[in-house]
Amino acid sequence: MSKHEHDHEHKHTNEHAQPIMLRSESTAVNISIVGIPTAQGVLVNYVTDTSNQPKTFANHIYVWQTTSNAVPWNKTPDGDTALASDSSTGTQQVQFDFEDKGYIIGYAVAPTPKAVCATIFIPQGQTQNPAAWQYDRVTEKVVAVATNLIQSQYHTLTLYTPASNKNWVGVFLGAQAGYYAPIVKKQMILTDAADGFVVIEGVRLLIGTTYTVGYFMVDESSTNGRTSLAASSTFTVGQVNV
Repeated sequence: MSKHEHDHEHKHTNEHAQPIMLRSESTAVNISIVGIPTAQGVLVNYVTDTSNQPKTFANHIYVWQTTSNAVPWNKTPDGDTALASDSSTGTQQVQFDFEDKGYIIGYAVAPTPKAVCATIFIPQGQTQNPAAWQYDRVTEKVVAVATNLIQSQYHTLTLYTPASNKNWVGVFLGAQAGYYAPIVKKQMILTDAADGFVVIEGVRLLIGTTYTVGYFMVDESSTNGRTSLAASSTFTVGQVNV
């Protein structure tokens, strides 16, 4: 077969190929408490994206006294601790006057409470009962792909308003949502519902290629926008012939 005939055959074979997802995997910021809270505060273990540098990128842990498992977004935090290490995972001492009144602890991927993406709620009277503590975190996963678009499902925290806070998703080539890597395509979150779907259009997906979609908590044009990654999902594109 000549090269021209081979190229023609290859083009014909893939002419009606539709992309599908293969090997999809999601990650998100996660926090937990080490040991038991004391009058001086808590020890918080955190796991973030492997490219994150919590100290350099001004990650913070905020604390609110509350009887609700939702962050009181319009209330000034009762505690604010900047991360002291650039390790993407670690344990941070969070000091505040802990009383058995109910608290919610939130990890933020930028120096603002609006960037809180993982929480632990310790109900009043349950300080020494970890089984009663309640956890939540921002998540993102790709649920469908087509030739020129990606549909992603996201979950943010209760009563959070992602559009007002200029949350966005970005598509990156490869297995990570690059903090400095070129953005293949970007889409702002357009609704203030805490849970929803977003369609990223105008992206040409290549068969056999790996992509990552990242969910970011701060406007990309802001100082901390590109490093405010809360969750991501990585997938490889396969194909079906129709």
